[in-house]
Amino acid sequence: MESWNISKKLKIELLKKSGNIEDNSRRILFILRNLGPQRFTNLVKYSNLSRSTVSKYLSHHKKNKNIEQRLITNRQTNKQYQSYVITEIGIETLGLEPLKLKNESFMLNELKENVRKLEDLIDFYKEINVEDPFIIHIVRIISKIGDNFFELQQDRDLYLSLFYIFYNSILGQGAFARNYWHFDESSSQKFEGYKLNLDQYCEVYSVSREAINYLARSKFIKNDFGFYLIKRELNDFFFHEEDLLGTTTLRLIKDKLIDEIINLQEGIYEMIYDLDIMAEEIANQLNEMGLIWDAIQEQFQLLVLNLIIKNAIEMGFLDIEREKFMEGVAQSKSLLLSEEGKFIQQAILDGSNIDLNFNMLTLIPN
Repeated sequence: MESWNISKKLKIELLKKSGNIEDNSRRILFILRNLGPQRFTNLVKYSNLSRSTVSKYLSHHKKNKNIEQRLITNRQTNKQYQSYVITEIGIETLGLEPLKLKNESFMLNELKENVRKLEDLIDFYKEINVEDPFIIHIVRIISKIGDNFFELQQDRDLYLSLFYIFYNSILGQGAFARNYWHFDESSSQKFEGYKLNLDQYCEVYSVSREAINYLARSKFIKNDFGFYLIKRELNDFFFHEEDLLGTTTLRLIKDKLIDEIINLQEGIYEMIYDLDIMAEEIANQLNEMGLIWDAIQEQFQLLVLNLIIKNAIEMGFLDIEREKFMEGVAQSKSLLLSEEGKFIQQAILDGSNIDLNFNMLTLIPN
C-alpha cells in the first residue's frame, strides 16, 4: 500500500502544511507520519525536493533509526512494494520541537490583524470584568478560527455566546478556574458546583436563551469553527480542536487508527473492532493527563467514540477493511448511549450517507 487511503481534502491540507516546513529533514518525517508508508518516488513528489535531496535525508533517517524499509502490499492490486515507514523513534524525533513553518511571518501579521478586528470584543469582556488570561485564551482560539468568525454579526449576543462556551469549557474548569472562578481544591466535582447552567447564565448576563442556543449550542458547534460540545442534563461542556484538550484528543485518536492500519497491513485484525475499548483507553489517557476528570469521563468517552468513527471513515477504513470495520460498529454498545451515536451506527449499517454533526454529543436519558 503506497499510502493510507485518507480523504482527498485531508491529504491536500497535509501536503500544504508539509510544503511550508522549513527543515527538509523533518518534512520527510512529517509526510511519513501523516500519509503513511511511501515509495521513494512518492516522497520526491510529495516533498517537492530533488531525488538526491530526498535520498540524502532518507539515508540520514535510516542511520538514526527514524525510518525503516518494509515490503508493503497494495490491497487493491495485491502487488508488493518497498516502502519507507516511520518508526517510533522517528515519531519521537518529529515531536521533539514545534514545526517551523516558512510562512510564520505571514501568520504573525494575520494574528495582529485579527486582534485589531477583535478590539470591540476585548473591550466588552473588560467591561464585564473578564480576567486578562481568559481574554487572551479566547482571542488566541478565535484567531485560529479566522474568517468564519468575522463573517458573523459582531454584537453583544455573539460575544456573550462565545463567552458562554469558554465559561463552560472543560479546560476552563482546570487551567482558568484558579484565576477566574473560586476553585475548590478539595472538591471531588472539580468545581462543577460553581458552574452556571444555561438558564443561570442567561439570567446573570442578561442574554436571551435563544441567542445562546443558536450561536453557542448550534452555530459554533460545526467543523468550520472547531468547537465540540457534550450535553449532560442542564450542563454543557465545550472544548476546541486547537486547545490542549482538542489537539491531544485528536492526536491520540489518529495514533490509534494509524496503529490499526499497520495491524491490518500485517494481518492482525483483533484490535480495532472493539471500538468501545479503544474509546475507553483514550479517555483513560486523557484523565491520567489531567485534561478531563472522573465526573465527565464517561460522557467524553462517548464523544471520542464518535470521533474515532469519523476519523476512521476519513482515513479510508471503509475501503481498507469494510466488512470488519462495519462489524466493529455493529457490535458497539456505547454508540447506543447517545443520540448521535445511534444515528451513526444506523447510517453506517444501512450504507447511507452520514449527515451528522460529529462535534456534539447528546446523552440519551436513562
